Amino acid sequence: MKASFSIAPNFQCKGSWKDRLLVAEGSGWRAPHDGELAGMTLTAPGDSDGVSSFLFNVPAHLRARFWAMLDEEAAEGAGDFVQFAEDLAGFLAFKDLPPPKDSVSELLIQDTAGKVETGDIWALINFGEEPVLLAWPQTRLKLSPGEGCRLTAGPAPAVEPPPEDELNVLLAIRTGPV
Repeated sequence: MKASFSIAPNFQCKGSWKDRLLVAEGSGWRAPHDGELAGMTLTAPGDSDGVSSFLFNVPAHLRARFWAMLDEEAAEGAGDFVQFAEDLAGFLAFKDLPPPKDSVSELLIQDTAGKVETGDIWALINFGEEPVLLAWPQTRLKLSPGEGCRLTAGPAPAVEPPPEDELNVLLAIRTGPV
């Protein structure tokens, strides 16, 4: 099954698919041509058959709370990740994208040598300052800061390691206990 993409219902994301999708060409990557793009994306609301990934975004106030929570944890040991994860799940439920009942949120920091296990991922959210690349065979999706990807069907993507001297800062919502 090929990866296919859509914006999650009730969400709006800036930028175009040509800005965020890459397809393999020889030993490199390029933006998809219009014909390829039509086969990879759905734009009609409610037409989600065959979509393997839904793109969504987290509002700026939640991203700010995320970093404030991490700063509080680092400074005083009082940051409440569990409460933040519950509030994030509440926001997603409000937008009709509720995480599974027994899902677990996990903070992931990936360096250039790190590998992210994605087999049980319901969604990945980029809380970092730089784009994160999700990698399927022959396809890459660039998650901008504050964007998330809800995985629904097909093979789970790999998370490409960040460039040297950078970190990927992700929140993973997993389908069950870690």
